[in-house]
Amino acid sequence: MKRKLRSVLYVPGINEKAMRKAATLAVDAVVFDLEDSVLYEGKAQARDTLSRFLKNHRDELHGKYVVVRINGRDTEFWDADLNMVKTVRPDAVLLPKVVHSDIPKLARETLGNDGAESTGIWCMVENPTGILKLESIVEKGLADGVECLVLGTNDLIKDSDIDPGPGRVNLIPWLAHVTLVAKSFDIPVIDGVLNNIHDLDALKAESEVAKAMGMSGKTIIHPLQVETVNKCFSPTAAELEHWRRIVQAYAQPENAAKGVINLDGVMVERLHLEIAERRLRDYSPDV
Repeated sequence: MKRKLRSVLYVPGINEKAMRKAATLAVDAVVFDLEDSVLYEGKAQARDTLSRFLKNHRDELHGKYVVVRINGRDTEFWDADLNMVKTVRPDAVLLPKVVHSDIPKLARETLGNDGAESTGIWCMVENPTGILKLESIVEKGLADGVECLVLGTNDLIKDSDIDPGPGRVNLIPWLAHVTLVAKSFDIPVIDGVLNNIHDLDALKAESEVAKAMGMSGKTIIHPLQVETVNKCFSPTAAELEHWRRIVQAYAQPENAAKGVINLDGVMVERLHLEIAERRLRDYSPDV
């Protein structure tokens, strides 16, 4: 999956006003939620509201990656939610509380497989069992269209009874394991939400750590968080210039056969060239 997923906004599938607002924001992806943000008695209404919105207003989303988070396999809403997803054909469906590879497989069986036009599958990683079995889930799930992992840090904290500590320091080993699995199978992983929508300093700090760990972006819950997250997960002008200079240096005839070159007193290897070329492909055209 090769596209920017810096900011991934959750929007309640029952709130059409919020859905219309999301269409105007500079987010890379929108997750229309039928799960946590919708009370039990509102599930059917949310499904109908979201279905109608996506059928009538999909074009207003202006190329944003459209995802629908459904209710879990262990709920009475799974079948109806998946059938709605099959009808409206979002870019991806987000499966909550994935603890076994059978869950993506069952979703794919309902959604069908239309090749490049198929709805992708995103998996929530939000409890200890999901983390423990994650390698198997992803390895087997690739054939079913698993293309992205999304951290559910609130549920992870609740179910593990862990105190995240300042700056989520106690969660870092858990987050690092999820990122390691994602990188091993070349799929992106998206960080969990920050509930305090006004603490932009904490949002910036969490985003910077997540980016440094290799995550692609962060899930958010409010428009106030969009700019901070987009900026944190985008390269700086200095980074872009550095990558361009590495590429330009190796393009010089005198460096064509060299494995290592001296760039401003720093030894640069061809592995750095590969990194620079990849980063420029990922970011430069759209930054």
